Amino acid sequence: MNNKYNCILLIIVILNLFISSILSIKSNEVKKIGYTSSDQITVSGISSGGYMAVQFHVAFSSMVRGAAILAGGPYWCAKASVITAQLDCMKTPELISITELITATEFAATSLTIDDPSNLKNSQVWLYSGMNDTVVVPGVMKKLVEYYSNYIDNDNIKTVFDIQSEHAFITNSFGNNCTYLGPDYINNCNFNAPWDFLSQFYGELNQPSLKNLTENIITIDQSSFIPIEYTTITAGLNNLAYAYIPTSCKNDKSLCSIHVAFHGCLQTVATIGDTFYTKTGYNEIAETNNIIILYPQALETELNPKGCFDWWSFTGADYASQLGVQMSVVKSMVMSLTK
Repeated sequence: MNNKYNCILLIIVILNLFISSILSIKSNEVKKIGYTSSDQITVSGISSGGYMAVQFHVAFSSMVRGAAILAGGPYWCAKASVITAQLDCMKTPELISITELITATEFAATSLTIDDPSNLKNSQVWLYSGMNDTVVVPGVMKKLVEYYSNYIDNDNIKTVFDIQSEHAFITNSFGNNCTYLGPDYINNCNFNAPWDFLSQFYGELNQPSLKNLTENIITIDQSSFIPIEYTTITAGLNNLAYAYIPTSCKNDKSLCSIHVAFHGCLQTVATIGDTFYTKTGYNEIAETNNIIILYPQALETELNPKGCFDWWSFTGADYASQLGVQMSVVKSMVMSLTK
């Protein structure tokens, strides 16, 4: 009975997405941008940002070549339900049916609301789960391995599941004790997560810069990319986003690859200031390796009090598709950085 209900819910959501795509064609024409540097884009994220990174990877698989996920889970895991998100997708992975999620993925592709998932076969994927994670338990990330294995050769999937960390973004030089759970959800485990996954995506890297060049951080008017039918509140997005532009790329961005880093819940600028986009280790690596880092910013709202990225539908039923407002805004910001 439960499976029958889920199938009916899936069909209703996909039909809504299809209708929305027809109605939104005209409004999206102005913002339509070609995929430039499409083989140079990679993504990463922690917690809700991890789920967002998976969504972006799957929905835009023709332009994303790699994804690093810390404490996230499979595509469309929440099935547009906050209850499912909090139960199945965080605490009770045995309730997650990968067969059902693969079916949902394929159905979305046939509805043209995401790219053909066959594009995923050439991706590099890096997956991290702390052994002591009590927020998104390790079994959920094992379900993500199972999901990706349907599309990607196991040689292209790296797992780091052997560090005794709590729920946090992992660094080798900044943050709380590795086993601590709490703000700012950045833990020093003597392990440089960005270095590890960016090395997988881009090959042998130059050593990180010894200084964090804050003058290379730019602000982006994120609100200008939000479709007219949304506000920052209904889109769950802050007015501003941030990006790190390496010195060598300031005059010619075509020299750089682009990486999108999604923060987790309780990691917005309103909550922890500039900590996520200055202290997590991305920028030092980016400076010496010609990688632009884009830091989209979620917004705390009544429906999203912790400032999470949308992976359960608080912005609308199309949240996990190319039509989702947060998805489309991030894609547009990425394209703007290629110019």
